[in-house]
Amino acid sequence: MQEKSLAQVLLPILGGVYVVLGIVGFAVTGFDGFTQNGPDELLGGGLNPFHNIVHLGAGLFLIIMGLQKNPAAAEGAAMGAGLFLIVAFVIGITGSDNLTILSTNGIGDFNNFNHLVVGTTLLVIGLLSSGATSAKMKKRGLA
Repeated sequence: MQEKSLAQVLLPILGGVYVVLGIVGFAVTGFDGFTQNGPDELLGGGLNPFHNIVHLGAGLFLIIMGLQKNPAAAEGAAMGAGLFLIVAFVIGITGSDNLTILSTNGIGDFNNFNHLVVGTTLLVIGLLSSGATSAKMKKRGLA
């Protein structure tokens, strides 16, 4: 049995957190005002039903990619999702109305800080995991 990479271990966990956030988010927002920039918040971040769906989708993506047998799939997904969230951070802080469809409002918004932290974490997980996988393959003479 092949040993799992760091990304294969951590992505399903992080994905599960995002799925839970999406489900709990609907308890906070309900299903009205799908893309409205309303007053609803969860853990200090603005929220609307569309944002909940994004959390569910991102969580399911991380879970599915983390469960792949090929470690490169999980590692690439971690790096790609991390870069995506870092780009979302940049878009979110460049204007107060850039991500209002997700109920995110400019430079001081907690969602933007969260995008930067989780994005950087995912990118680091992907890079560290990829490096470790590569080193294991070289040690075994497979690369």
